[in-house]
Amino acid sequence: MHLRRSAALLTLAALAVPAVFGQEAASPATELRAVVEKISAKLRAGNSRPADLAPDLAAFDALRAKYKDTKTDDVAQIHYMQATLLGQVLEDLPGAKKLLTGILADFPGTPTAARVERTLAALEQAAAAKSAQAALVGQTAPALNFKWSSGAPLKTLAELKGKVVVLDFWATWCGPCISSFPQVRELTAHYKGADVVVLGVTSIQGSVSNLGPSKIDTRNDPAREMALMADFIKAKDITWTVAFSEEPVFNPAYGVNGIPHMAIIAPDGTVRHTGMHPASPHAEKVRKIDALLKEFGKPVPAAKG
Repeated sequence: MHLRRSAALLTLAALAVPAVFGQEAASPATELRAVVEKISAKLRAGNSRPADLAPDLAAFDALRAKYKDTKTDDVAQIHYMQATLLGQVLEDLPGAKKLLTGILADFPGTPTAARVERTLAALEQAAAAKSAQAALVGQTAPALNFKWSSGAPLKTLAELKGKVVVLDFWATWCGPCISSFPQVRELTAHYKGADVVVLGVTSIQGSVSNLGPSKIDTRNDPAREMALMADFIKAKDITWTVAFSEEPVFNPAYGVNGIPHMAIIAPDGTVRHTGMHPASPHAEKVRKIDALLKEFGKPVPAAKG
């Protein structure tokens, strides 16, 4: 369970939830699949906030209660999938860890229990990433070096010192990233003409997704991948600057353990906010950015609408 929000949809949809054919009666497997399908639909639509998924957590709780006396692998998967939702999507690491350690105690010898140890190790990695994010606040932003950028040439993050910089770590294959584009577009429009730069940061992935009917293979051809970004920008109406960084998009220096991942850097080059989701409420992002503009004596755009 690599706690990468963009990968959560694939994990939830494919992770050991077998299709059951010719079986109408309710069973742990059929009921779990129904819950997972609802969650997958929400994630595809970009609905991944706690309020969006509260009914699904309740559904998991109800299933666990219903089958509390059944100690099969199918029931263990219910516990595991709820832990996946908690840890991978909602980033409730303590809640996920509690469910996973419960699987080891209650479902020993099952295939699901066998993979829990690996999952717990991934949770520890996620916890380390969150600690790195917390430690980063107030510190000088780690260096970013760019191979390619849209618009004016941009070689390093340091060139933007003096402005508020909103970093949005993303990739073309990341469904939740693309789902958040309207919110990023809105933020960009709000600060047009202000000392604020919205910068979408990606890295070479070896392919380009969501441009045409199928994924475009760009392995061993980074120049082609970067050239295709111009088409992607046009197709998705990206109005902010996009750059390929030499550093990986899952950048450990920024504690990026999942994308999309947004960070806000003050004009003095220090990180002030990190671990944000670009689809978080517009007013919340504006409040944080406006506070930085005021702190550094820069004009604050008038509220629109």
